[in-house]
Amino acid sequence: MKLAAWIVRFRFRDQDFFEADPVRYREALGDRGLAALHQAVAAEPDRDGFAARWFRERLAVLDGDSEQIVALLGGDLSKPYQYIRLAEAMRELGRDDEVLDWCRQGIERTSGWQTAQLYDLACEVHARRGEPLEVLALRRSRHERSPTSSTYTQLKAAAEELDAWPTERDAALRALRQQDTGELVDALLAEGDIDLAWQAAIAAGEVELGLHRWVRLAERRAATHPADALPIYWRAVEDALQTADRRNYAQAVRLLARAKSAATAAEQDATFQARLDALREQHRRRPTLIAMLNKAKLGPPAEDR
Repeated sequence: MKLAAWIVRFRFRDQDFFEADPVRYREALGDRGLAALHQAVAAEPDRDGFAARWFRERLAVLDGDSEQIVALLGGDLSKPYQYIRLAEAMRELGRDDEVLDWCRQGIERTSGWQTAQLYDLACEVHARRGEPLEVLALRRSRHERSPTSSTYTQLKAAAEELDAWPTERDAALRALRQQDTGELVDALLAEGDIDLAWQAAIAAGEVELGLHRWVRLAERRAATHPADALPIYWRAVEDALQTADRRNYAQAVRLLARAKSAATAAEQDATFQARLDALREQHRRRPTLIAMLNKAKLGPPAEDR
């Protein structure tokens, strides 16, 4: 009885960061405590407030009342998050079949980025049951529906569990290529296929991949084709120096250091130095930048000092 009163007071009155969830206190409350908790919540005057609604939802889960759970957590069942709440409640109750049913309904009836969590919840159940084929089917469906580098990685992991990745990979890449070249490049970089990532980026033509992605690609490409990385580094340096502040200067210096290493590997030291000299001259009225370049040993050739 005292525990029930404390839980109600804590949630309705005190509102601290700690969450006094009655479901967690099921055993400690006992039958009498649960009855007192129901009575105390029902007696609260603010029936429509957040705390009251939260209590009714948690008590429905605590009681295992499916009808009430659906009524309170499902709402009009028009949004993915409503199905997510129902699936999570059923997971909490250990009702795996109902988890899968609500996930399936949510996937079929709604759309948007939140549906990813429905796929994850369903895959969690199938994985726990030792059903890798079902996990693979869900990961494939999710990737085909809205392909990203993340869904690609998840599909790959599921396929590798069954030694099926060689038969899945081409279709998975095709889905990315048709939807978003940037995500395709990200997926290939994560997979370590630098050559194919480079080919995809070059083939994109007018498609805007974003300079940050080009820089990441250049960093990986430089190991085997340093000359290819140099124009990207210079472009990123010019972009960073459009804004005169210390953070952008630091970024430009880091990029120039990488460009210098790539130039040496590509036997283009003289060309790099000429362009560096021109950059220093262009920004000679930025003493902070010049000092940072000097500190990083990105200055004139030794014989000119």
